[in-house]
Amino acid sequence: MKQALLTLFGATTVIGVAFSVLLSGGGTVPPQRERVVFWHFWGGGERKAVQSIVRRFNQSQDRYWVDEVPVPGQNLDMKFFMALAGGDFPDVLNQDDQIIAQWADRDVLIPIRELTMGQQEYKRLVDWLNPAARSIGTYNGQLYALCNAIDVRTLIYRTDTLADRPPPVTLAQLGEIAKRDSGDDSSIFYLPDDRRLWAWGIVFGGDFYDEPTGRVTANDPKIVEALEWMVSYTRFHGRQKIRAFRSTNREAGAGSMLLDGRYGLMMDGQWRIPELDMARQQALEQGREPIRYGVVALPAPPGGRTNAGWLNGNFFVVPRGCKNPQGAWEFMKFWSGFGGHEAEAAITATSGGWIPASPQVVEQPVFEDYLQQHPNFRLFVELASSPHQVPTPPIPVQAYFYERINRAAEEALSLTKTPQQALDDATRDIQTRLVAVLKSSESIGSPLPGRN
Repeated sequence: MKQALLTLFGATTVIGVAFSVLLSGGGTVPPQRERVVFWHFWGGGERKAVQSIVRRFNQSQDRYWVDEVPVPGQNLDMKFFMALAGGDFPDVLNQDDQIIAQWADRDVLIPIRELTMGQQEYKRLVDWLNPAARSIGTYNGQLYALCNAIDVRTLIYRTDTLADRPPPVTLAQLGEIAKRDSGDDSSIFYLPDDRRLWAWGIVFGGDFYDEPTGRVTANDPKIVEALEWMVSYTRFHGRQKIRAFRSTNREAGAGSMLLDGRYGLMMDGQWRIPELDMARQQALEQGREPIRYGVVALPAPPGGRTNAGWLNGNFFVVPRGCKNPQGAWEFMKFWSGFGGHEAEAAITATSGGWIPASPQVVEQPVFEDYLQQHPNFRLFVELASSPHQVPTPPIPVQAYFYERINRAAEEALSLTKTPQQALDDATRDIQTRLVAVLKSSESIGSPLPGRN
C-alpha cells in the first residue's frame, strides 16, 4: 500500500490492533473450511436477511465459511482504516457510501479484474452488469467494486393528495399539486430536502462534473435552476413553518409521515414499497381504510431529462492484502448472482427489497413473482436501466463532493445564501480539494483519473 497511507494511519496502529480484534469474526469454522470475514452495515431486521444469505452460501459449498460482522453506525471508513493499521481487517466489505474512488485511489482495494479468473471472465462480468451497476463500481476505467443492489428514487404520492388530478409527470403539474396549503400546520404536501439536489440537478439537465476536463461543474446553470426551484418551496411555506414542521417530525420516519398524511408526496427509494404495502395489508386485515398510493418518475421541466435522477447502491469491495480474496470473490458472486448464481440472487434480492445488479437476475421467476406482489416496485427496476440515472462522480474526493453539495443545498434552502452563491462556493471548494488530492496521488506514483 502507499507510503502515504502508512504515514496517515501509523499513529493509530495500537488502537487499530485492539479494534480489529473486536471485528475480525469469531465464529467457529468447520474443519476443512477457509474463513472469510465479511463486514457490513446492516442491523435489525435487515441483518436477519444478511444472516440468511450467509447461511445459504455456507451451505452451498464446502470450501469457504463466511463470518458476517455487522459494523453499524457512522464512520465505517475510519473503522476500516483502523483495522488496516492493526493488520487484521476483513476479506470483504459491503458498503453504500461514496468511498470507492477514494479507497481505490489510496490503493487499498483489489481491482475486480484481479479477482476474476482472467480477461474472459472479467469481460463477462462487465457485460452481465446493468450499466448503472457498472458505473457505481468503476474508478479510473476499471471495476473496483461489485455492485449487488441498485438504489433508485421516484416520487411516491398519496392518491388523495392528487385531488382528482392525474399523477404529475411534468414539473408544472407537480407544482399544481404540491404548492397548496394543506390547511394543517402538521402536514405539508411536498418539501424538498438538501440531499435531493443530486437528483433534481440531473433531472433539470445539469452535470455535476466534466470528466474530460476534470472540472467540477456543480454551478452548472441547470443545477442552479434546480436549486432555485427547490428554494421556491421554502419561500412558499416560509422558514418558520418549515422549521416547526421539521422539529415536530424529527423522530418520524419518512414512511410513517406518508402513511399518516404529514407528507402527500415524497422522493424516496424502492425500499419504501414493501413497507407501504405491508401497512396497506395490515390495514385491510384490521378493517381500516388502507393507504392508496402510486409512484412516478421524477417530473422534469421543459428541456430537462426524463426518467432521470441520482442513484447509488450497495457494493462489495475486497481490501488489498486480505487473507482470503478468492473466498471473498466466491461469496460476492453468490450474493450478486454472477457466474450462474442468478436464481439464488433473485431470492436474495426479494429478501431485502433490493434491485438486482443484473437484468439476468431481474428475469428470474422468483423476482418476477416479487414484482407481481409489489407492482409499484417495477418502476424502480425499470428506471435502474435509464441512462439518465447517474451516481456521484467517481473522483478521489467523492465523499466530500457528495456532502459539500448537500451543504450548499442546505445553505440555499435556509436562505442563508442564494443558490448561485452556494453552488459557486461549493464548486470552488470541491475543485480545490480535488486538485490537492490529485497532486498528492501523482507525487507518489498513483495514476490520475483518465490517465491509464
